[in-house]
Amino acid sequence: METPFADSLSPFVFDRAAVRGAVVSLDAACAEILDCHPYPPALRRALGELLAAAALLTATLKFDGSLTVQLQGDGPVRLLVVECDAALNLRATAQWNERALALRPDAPLAALAGGPAHGRLAITLDPRDGGPIYQGIVALEATSIATLIEHYLSTSEQIDSRMLLAGEGDRVRGLLLQRLPGGSPEDLWAWEGAAAQLDLLGSDRLLAASTVETLVAERFPEHDIRLFAPRAARAWCSCSAERVATALRLLGRAEVESILAEQGSVGVTCEFCNRRYAYDAVAARALFPTDAGAGPLPAPPLHH
Repeated sequence: METPFADSLSPFVFDRAAVRGAVVSLDAACAEILDCHPYPPALRRALGELLAAAALLTATLKFDGSLTVQLQGDGPVRLLVVECDAALNLRATAQWNERALALRPDAPLAALAGGPAHGRLAITLDPRDGGPIYQGIVALEATSIATLIEHYLSTSEQIDSRMLLAGEGDRVRGLLLQRLPGGSPEDLWAWEGAAAQLDLLGSDRLLAASTVETLVAERFPEHDIRLFAPRAARAWCSCSAERVATALRLLGRAEVESILAEQGSVGVTCEFCNRRYAYDAVAARALFPTDAGAGPLPAPPLHH
């Protein structure tokens, strides 16, 4: 059975060489994430490619947790965040100003951040079991996102890697190829040949491939490829009414009452999915039940 490209990630290995890889396609998932905010074209493209890169990186990890890619700068884009967890649940957000509207659609991350010396790209691994958090910093020297990720993998993970990312409209595809450590001289030969083939692939051919099997067979014809079952990828946000209620309780009774007095309601909007959680006065006050020790909520201040 052939594997179509449809919001999925397909890992593969070379049967006779210490080389592994993965192919990802984000279609409806990418569109859903990008449509949460009116991102300028350059930011939209960068977010799409980083979503695919995050999914590919997460698939190489052997831990239950999340991977976060974060760009910080003082240019047109002040902050960009892409998150992917072990189940390939993805979300993203960004903060930008009007200068981002003037950027070319293919502007590199350095241009979004305000220049190579004005921003940084951080990749953070956060295990769910409470283990140590690991963070790697990538200098914004390369022009393509794929090359930046390759530099991260070679320096932080010490794994020879090649990555290709390609976007078209609201969909994005990516291919990651890695040389596993401890291989033989024959493995090195296989790796160099496969990496050269990937370098020749090009974004147009990656986007034009009809199935994963066709892509890897045509790209690496000299090798026996074992393709594993595809894993579904989806747009998903961890925000919830329960989390918002907890945040409001942490904000405190007096602060919530002050907001009610000024605005008549309390509203919280998720910066990722743009979902709005609104509480009228009755619902907001119900978050702080009266008990014998706490007493009633303070009365709102009077405005004349």
